[in-house]
Parts: sequence; C-alpha cells; structure tokens
Amino acid sequence: MTGRPRPVRTIAVTIAAAAVLAVRPGCAQNAAQAEALPVPSQQSVILERADRARVKGDPEAPIRIVEISDFECRFCGQFYEDSYRAIDSLYVQTGIARYVWISFPNSTHPRAWPAIEAAFCAGAAGRFWDMHDVLFDRRGEWVEASDPNSLFRAYASEIGIEAQSFAACLRNDQTAPLQVRDYESAITAGVTSTPFFIVGDSVAVRGAVPLETFRSAIDSVLVLRGHGPP
Repeated sequence: MTGRPRPVRTIAVTIAAAAVLAVRPGCAQNAAQAEALPVPSQQSVILERADRARVKGDPEAPIRIVEISDFECRFCGQFYEDSYRAIDSLYVQTGIARYVWISFPNSTHPRAWPAIEAAFCAGAAGRFWDMHDVLFDRRGEWVEASDPNSLFRAYASEIGIEAQSFAACLRNDQTAPLQVRDYESAITAGVTSTPFFIVGDSVAVRGAVPLETFRSAIDSVLVLRGHGPP
C-alpha cells in the first residue's frame, strides 16, 4: 500500500513505543565469515539474539527508523527494491539513523509467518540482515514454492548458517514468541498495513512511498533535532 508521510499524534507515538519495546542494541552481521554459524539450541538465547539482530546502526544515532514489515507483502518488496538500500547507505551506515525491523504478517499471506521465522532464526545465528536481503531479493522464488522451508534452509547455508541447527529452529517454531509479540504490539498500536514506518518517533510514513518522499520525512526530523540532512 502506498501513501504520504503524516505527522504523528498519540497513536503513532504508541506505535513506536510498542513496536520497539523489547528491542535491545545490536549490530549488523558480517556475511564474510568463513565458518558456518550455528543457531543456539536454547529458546531463550534464540529469542534474545534474534531480537538484537534485527536492529542495526549506531546506538548513539540521533534518530531511529522503525520499519513494520512482511516479507510476502509486495509493497514491502517495492520499498526494499526502490528505497531500502539508499536509506541504509545514506542514513544507517553513516551513523545518522538506527534501524529496527518489526514483523507484521498479513493474514492473507500464508508464507509470511515462516519467512519471518527464517529471518529470526538466521538472526539468532548472527545473520538476520543477510537473510532479510535474500528473502526480498528472491521473494518470487519462495512465495510460489510448495515447500518454502526447504528454500529457507538452502538460503541459510548460502549465507553461512549451520544447516542442522537452523532446520531445528524452524522445525520447533523457536522464534514464535518474538513473532507473536511483534504482531500483538502492532495491532495494539493500530497498525493495519505494511510497510509502515516510524521516523524519529515523531513522523509516520505509510506505504512504499517514493525514495525522495521518504528522505524528506527523515530530513525534516533531522532538522528539528538540529542535524543537517546528508
């Protein structure tokens, strides 16, 4: 769904607070490591690591960008193709913004839940953003697959995750509590569609808006915080 940025009133502030309630500081993954990384076996460790892994950027960045998303959503895929890499390069990698990814699967998307599970299991092994990119880059492949989990296992091996522990994470639904928490937080906050963004806890952007529109929303928040745009 597309739309225009709008000022955030009470409901949007609630969205930002609820959606990132359990997110702790973390760092992006390095896909260049040679040794395959295992997914921990203990669920509490999986949940804690997955929660941290879906956050990237400088912890001291002046603003935070929260994306509420669904891997099967075509508008989320459109945002990824048209805007995500530029936002990451201009704002996250330069230390201007901290980026948080929150799951919110649409009930009409039967493969959204297992795709999110694959991303969070990958996150528990330190590869959330690598899996995030693969899932969007190859969305047309797994969305049409009769057994998407077999593809997710293949993707995990490709990005350096140990195969058996990743498969066990999927098989045992180890990340379900984190996914339920995300979903309930978004519903409680009034989110009804994806993608949905909170910029700087003060501006809501709904839909896969053009890059320049998204940048305008970010830059307006930066200016209000006393920072110039990149």
